[in-house]
Amino acid sequence: MPSDFDNAKFEAALQMALDKEKHDYPAVIGGMYVASGTDMPLVSPVDDTIIFGTLQEPEEGTTAVAAEKADEAFATWSKTSPAERASVISKVAEDVRTKRYQLAAELLLGTGMVRKEAVAEVDRLIEVLDKAAADAETVKGRPTGVWAVIALNSSPLASAVGYAAVAIAAGNTVVISPSGSCPTPVYTLYRMFEKAGLPGGVMNIVSDRLDRYVTALSDDQNVSGVVASGCGKAMDELMFVPVDEGLGFVNEVKGMTPIIVANPSDMKKAAADVLESAFSYCGQHLYSTSKVIVLAEDERDFTKALVERAKDFSVDDPGEESAACGPLMSDETEKRFLKFIKEEENFLLFGGKRVRKEYTSNGLYYTPAIFTGLDAEDDNLYVDQGLPVLCIRVVATVDDAIADLMETDCGLAVGVMSRDASTINRVKAEAGDMQVFVNRSSLSLVPAVKATVDNFVE
Repeated sequence: MPSDFDNAKFEAALQMALDKEKHDYPAVIGGMYVASGTDMPLVSPVDDTIIFGTLQEPEEGTTAVAAEKADEAFATWSKTSPAERASVISKVAEDVRTKRYQLAAELLLGTGMVRKEAVAEVDRLIEVLDKAAADAETVKGRPTGVWAVIALNSSPLASAVGYAAVAIAAGNTVVISPSGSCPTPVYTLYRMFEKAGLPGGVMNIVSDRLDRYVTALSDDQNVSGVVASGCGKAMDELMFVPVDEGLGFVNEVKGMTPIIVANPSDMKKAAADVLESAFSYCGQHLYSTSKVIVLAEDERDFTKALVERAKDFSVDDPGEESAACGPLMSDETEKRFLKFIKEEENFLLFGGKRVRKEYTSNGLYYTPAIFTGLDAEDDNLYVDQGLPVLCIRVVATVDDAIADLMETDCGLAVGVMSRDASTINRVKAEAGDMQVFVNRSSLSLVPAVKATVDNFVE
């Protein structure tokens, strides 16, 4: 938890969020709220008796209208002065800073993030907004047009709004497609941008519970660039977007974030770091680890330390201070989780059980699952599922570990737990553009690392 975290202020903000008036959440297009007439209740994963309001499911063609309105707004917004753009974003940054605890509480209830995860998400957004405001004053290059910011589940605030803010700072307009399971933080920030004086049409929102229109938005003729952030089937489909060389593309698609464990100096700490890396935000965080590659000589001690640590891993209402992990986000996530466990039940080492405590009866709470001994050809060893699962892969040598790493859909980062400098340097050399975290958990990494103005100009 950040050193400046105030529990009393958070508790007050959490109560305020629970008492908050219910809202409709329709599409926001050209500064207008556009209802569809198809209502879907927005229910908290923390407790299904908490209802935020209703999401207005967009109709077919809504993304095209949003992109068209954004394109119309681009003609004016692209000609505004850098100082004017910086002023709007600075006002939003200050508003977010003032409402830090309220936003964190809203994130917790809307996503199931535990306290430290929700606060970290808000703090990261503040960093991105501050930098965007500063960079708006010195931006070099021309804005490119309409950007589709598609941010599903993994970073529902820092990436979704952070990338949009940076694109706007550069003189572009945006259509945000946030997760249909937890869109409320994006709507809250939209109202802050409105209050700060952002003209209608510069920021637009189309939220779809089933992510049906993600591809339609990314393929729209008025879209000049796409940000893909998060995990899920829709994210996988977006990986084919960059075939059009004229389209800007920012890739923040989650992968397995594998970790190599090879003669660590402290086995218990390595196990604790792997566990935290794997099960932060129920395996949905951009840097959640779903695979650990362990040398055979370390397997016994590491596995023992991992399971012992997992026994003390608290799955609970994320509003509780002691909670290390909250609930699964949706019924669909639960179905995939249970299907995974059934398919791999012969290799289940720990977890995968329903948690029933005083505060978990109205949510989808499960102990994260650890697997070992999966067949070397099993796809679950190489492709991320965005679930609270961790697969242990045992190899004989560091060479084998590196080879296995190269066959894995790593995503944005890889980790290494080792006291051997040559092993660490080999992982870094093979990682290429990926981030590398060494002898620490992946929670040390932040979302929206590519949210810089120079990625949104030509």
